[in-house]
Amino acid sequence: MILDENNPTRQDTGFGGLVITRIAPMSKCVQIDWKLSESYVNPVDTFIIKIEPLDYWGVPFYRNSPRMLISVSGNIYSAKVENIFNGIDYTVMVSALRDGIEVARSRVRLFRAGPVPGTVVAYLHPHDLTFISSGRFTCSPSIVRLPNGRLLVSHDIYERRGGQNITHIYASDDNGLNWFFLSEITPCFWGTIFLHRGILYMLCTSTEYGNLQIYRSDDLGKTFTGPFVILKGEGRWDKPGPHKAPVPVVSHKGRIWTAIEYGCWKQGYHDTGVISIDENDDLCNPNNWVISPFVHYDPSWPGVIRGGNPSVLEGNLVITPDGRLVNILRYETIGGDPEYGKAIVMRVDDEHPDKPQIFEMCIDFPGNLSKFAIRRDNKTGIYLSLINRARKPWYKQRNILSLAVSEDLTSWKVVKDLINYDDKDWPEGVLQVGFQYPDFFIEDDNLYFVSRTALNGANNYHDANYITFHRLENFREFLE
Repeated sequence: MILDENNPTRQDTGFGGLVITRIAPMSKCVQIDWKLSESYVNPVDTFIIKIEPLDYWGVPFYRNSPRMLISVSGNIYSAKVENIFNGIDYTVMVSALRDGIEVARSRVRLFRAGPVPGTVVAYLHPHDLTFISSGRFTCSPSIVRLPNGRLLVSHDIYERRGGQNITHIYASDDNGLNWFFLSEITPCFWGTIFLHRGILYMLCTSTEYGNLQIYRSDDLGKTFTGPFVILKGEGRWDKPGPHKAPVPVVSHKGRIWTAIEYGCWKQGYHDTGVISIDENDDLCNPNNWVISPFVHYDPSWPGVIRGGNPSVLEGNLVITPDGRLVNILRYETIGGDPEYGKAIVMRVDDEHPDKPQIFEMCIDFPGNLSKFAIRRDNKTGIYLSLINRARKPWYKQRNILSLAVSEDLTSWKVVKDLINYDDKDWPEGVLQVGFQYPDFFIEDDNLYFVSRTALNGANNYHDANYITFHRLENFREFLE
């Protein structure tokens, strides 16, 4: 590895012909997947995986940790390497050999092993610059079950004020036990992956506050056509533009609906909106989409917090028990009274999709300070939400991911912590650990969900390094 003494994380560029497609560090082991470039057609005899502790200025930083050289057959493109030390930064490189001569090799990548809840879908070390054109952190997971039984998980690559324009898609053919890289979409950020009449779509932005757009895949995620731009944006962090997250896409009264916003953090607001389309129309024709007028937060709404710098974002469109359509939104309440435990409900005009939403109520809601997901269990009629519950003194904590339920969308209660690193003796602490931005679906007696996970040396609790997959079996026993 070639290092710049002024920047010991800068990686060498002497690579080619081979790409590491997935790194999945776990406790004392790591899974490495790779592929030869499509232009490389010559057979190889052997792949060599070289793993060693990260060097700083040419000196091994971890002198007692093992160095490994693993050889696998030239027709195998994956290896699980064990006896890795936890809590240590390693470099990994894969080379292809033919007749004992190196003919292709990957970029040097980085990882750190450690215990991880669930199953690792994807991983990106915070100092790995492979995708620096987009960022260095995993973000925005979305999950879907395909008609053929395959699971797909998408996530984008984020960095504050970075390019933020690459999304990766991973697949599992064994119900989430093992995952592999499937495809890349660019430009694509804040994407929701969903099915409509057997066709896979990705609704996203081009970058932070960039174009609102959609892609279509006719081969279930291997390739995509598009983007087809629905609403233009400047794509600047300091200028208002389209905003979204992997929030639910719902079918209601013959239309497809989802929530979006318009604004930016720099300007201190996100106005709430809804886009929809007739379910019989071509989703890739931007003229078919209807965008409701965006509604600005009003501090005079009954029951809202007092003070602070409140705004709403990342809304969940949900069909109420009496058949109406509402938007339940994340609510920024820090600095206000109260600082935590509220959400905003907007009523959607489902007969006139071009009309603005109307404020309905402010409800008590746990976990309002981070993106949450709401879906209804069709068997029981109970609404489920995955939330980050928090407590004093730091309401922004995301190291607890919990299941909350409601029968009427207004009264919510937490019934189970799905992942809790608050009560454990976990050395990294609340500022470095997060299980956040969940997306989920219900199937039979199981709850399948994905998490943007910060653990084992993440940049911080927000800037995650994992996407993890989880399954809660017999989840209805917690609804009683």
